[in-house]
Amino acid sequence: MVADPIHVRRPALPALRRRIVAALLCAPLAFWPVLTESGSASALPATAQAAPVSVPSATDDDTVSIELTPSGSSTLHLDQPLQVTVTVTNDTAAALPTGSVEVFLADQALTTRAAVNDWLDPEEDSDFGELLTSVPLADAVPAHSSVSIPVSVPDESLGLFEWSPWGPRGIAASLTVGDSVRATDESTFVWYPDTSTATPPSVTPVDLAIAMPITTPPSTTGLISAEDLTTYTAESGILTRQLDGVINRPVAIGIDPMIIASIRILGSAAPDSAVRWLDRLAQASNEIFPLGYADSDPALATQAGASGPLTPTSLEFAADPALFPSAAATVPPAAEDTPADPNIPTPTSTEVPQPDGTVTVPTLEQLLDWDYSTTTVAWPADNIVAQADLTAFSTAGLARTILASGNVDRDDPTVTESTTVALGSDQVGLVADTGVSQALRRAVTATTDVSWRGAMAELSAQVAIVAATNPDEALTLLATLDRGWPQDASRLSQTIDSLGNLPWFAATTFTEAAATPVSADVSFVSKSAPATSVDLAGRLIDREAEVVEFAGALADPLAVTAPHRLALLGLLATSWESTPGDWRTAVGENLAASRTVLSSVTVITTGPVNVVGSKVDIPITLNNALNQAATVRVSVVPSNGRLVVGNDVETVIDAASAKTVSIPVSAAVGNGAVTLRVTLSTPSGTIMDQPSLIPVNVRADWEGIGSRIFAALVVLFFGFGVWRNIVHRRRDRAETASAEANPDADLESDPDAPAAPRG
Repeated sequence: MVADPIHVRRPALPALRRRIVAALLCAPLAFWPVLTESGSASALPATAQAAPVSVPSATDDDTVSIELTPSGSSTLHLDQPLQVTVTVTNDTAAALPTGSVEVFLADQALTTRAAVNDWLDPEEDSDFGELLTSVPLADAVPAHSSVSIPVSVPDESLGLFEWSPWGPRGIAASLTVGDSVRATDESTFVWYPDTSTATPPSVTPVDLAIAMPITTPPSTTGLISAEDLTTYTAESGILTRQLDGVINRPVAIGIDPMIIASIRILGSAAPDSAVRWLDRLAQASNEIFPLGYADSDPALATQAGASGPLTPTSLEFAADPALFPSAAATVPPAAEDTPADPNIPTPTSTEVPQPDGTVTVPTLEQLLDWDYSTTTVAWPADNIVAQADLTAFSTAGLARTILASGNVDRDDPTVTESTTVALGSDQVGLVADTGVSQALRRAVTATTDVSWRGAMAELSAQVAIVAATNPDEALTLLATLDRGWPQDASRLSQTIDSLGNLPWFAATTFTEAAATPVSADVSFVSKSAPATSVDLAGRLIDREAEVVEFAGALADPLAVTAPHRLALLGLLATSWESTPGDWRTAVGENLAASRTVLSSVTVITTGPVNVVGSKVDIPITLNNALNQAATVRVSVVPSNGRLVVGNDVETVIDAASAKTVSIPVSAAVGNGAVTLRVTLSTPSGTIMDQPSLIPVNVRADWEGIGSRIFAALVVLFFGFGVWRNIVHRRRDRAETASAEANPDADLESDPDAPAAPRG
């Protein structure tokens, strides 16, 4: 435990001096009962507080715990008892036996931020200071249940007087069962003796600016559906809870532009609750600045290879022209009989009217347009901003970067500096205070009153210690809320309102905080995102470059590249940081889907193809699985010199269809096998997919052989005819000659010849 070496800041006088002063100032209380009654919550007498108590560390049993919180306000005034609540939680399967709860007061005042942090996160066997009271745990705590024990310590037992310096004090509690300490907890309160005093403590409040992001659960599409918008903007939806907690309060809102665009792109189909929510945001008095689209992390994008923070390229693909009718055809809704709630604006159209009175599909600029307080702020994830990122931010016009404390180095860690730090010639870093921010986040996300009071006690102490240690200087700090979503909007507003009641707190605007002089003793420290995150993000950015090159072959490239960019922005959202497993899965699915797009124009000819002539056209069939036409260039390269291929062929493949192109080839030398390497590319020369290999059998001499065979057949055919004619003629001549030599031969041989006359 960090002790305060400055005597005047001790919360209590040493035991002997305290008893003397208490006897003089509080004589009637000098005879306070020696022991309290069983089960009461009054303090032990002074004789029980003489020596500090070193409490051994609790046994290694996280199923039994206690929580020490102020019962009401964490500010203690003069003549007020210290009222705390100790909540004992038994999460074991058996009842917790009876024991006792001890409450301690730190020996030393907490005069530095390190002292506050060390007290709230002590080492083992820490000195908890002097014992204030011990309260019996009269009844056993049933299994899986909690018991709250109120404890009240009279003001005279605390040793805090009118002249005691104001500021945080440490208290602790322990649960003892038998001879062992089962659990311990620490908390704080702020001593502020302003009651019944002629001169209240001189306090210079801390000017605290608060920034809160309004976002939705991470998206893999970069747009929020109408169904999700209805859920998110319902009475208990996350967007409603976030806006309810900060609207018209001193909190700067970092809004995700995706929310605005997702509502507007739906036109007349936008849910009424979403339209009302957008109207409420427009009427809020808060400062509003844009986050990256889909809350994409600009630092992660640049470290993964992007030239700067990424933005949408188009939203036209998601717009339905039917949802943006002519303004003349739009009929205003009839007035309702019931009076309208003044806090809920009447829904208005999300259409964007044009100067001529008609309504057309809004442009990207119109969908993203908003009356921002500033557009020069970058808000990356905590502690991952590298030096090169700042240059990229500056080029994109982001001159203010919100940084966590891990991105800066302080010359004197014990000294709190104002929020701004110089990052370059025209850039300023806005450093979020770690202690204040962490306590604020715990308070707004608390699920129980006990947890909220404990977080508020820490938050009050964190702000008070800055004010107490800088009594003559008004420091300006920045506190930020994370990308989580409050379980209860009332807890968020309750926290902000409670801060406003602290005398050492003064609300300031985000703009005023950014304009404070830079801290000379604070310097920027370059950090990097985890290597695994950078690697995955780099694969996404490289894949987008492939998709953009591939889309150069398409009739409407934006129809493919624009939704892919939105999906990329959604996957770079800062909120994925809390669910790394889900993020890896989503990245894998995106890479698989984009690979399908890149493989949507393919060669479907597989071969083998036979080439039986010296010059032929080889048919190659191409397939386009996209819903738009693609212009491709077909390049064919043979694996050897048996074939010579002609020039590339460029063709247009209609949407969702196949087309066959003819590639002229010539046989060169010999016969054998050839593999044709077919590559598809965009007209600009970008290769679209992996080359396809088509086997070809070359028989270039079959044409000559066939000609010779045909010629031989022709010769044989005509030769046979000539030979047959010659044979027939020779036989005819032989028969004629024989008939002339023996004229009666025919008569003798002819039975039908007439008989010769007898003489």
